[in-house]
Amino acid sequence: MDPYVETTRCTSCNECTNINKKLFAYDANKQAYVKDARAGTYAQLVQAAEKCPVAAIHPGTPLNPKEKDLAKWIARAKPFT
Repeated sequence: MDPYVETTRCTSCNECTNINKKLFAYDANKQAYVKDARAGTYAQLVQAAEKCPVAAIHPGTPLNPKEKDLAKWIARAKPFT
């Protein structure tokens, strides 16, 4: 499953873009979306989901099966799937 942001719920808080501006970006309405899922790590997706004040970020499933500490990040991602 690909990561995504429920863009219409975005409050433009900058939490996700502060984590990785290549992974997340704002559209013309200043609402976040996943710009390039390969530009960051699964850990960054999960951290952004945890910081999102409206729980609009869904990290999906990991793209890199060899990412460090992946089992930990998958467990932390469960509330956001």
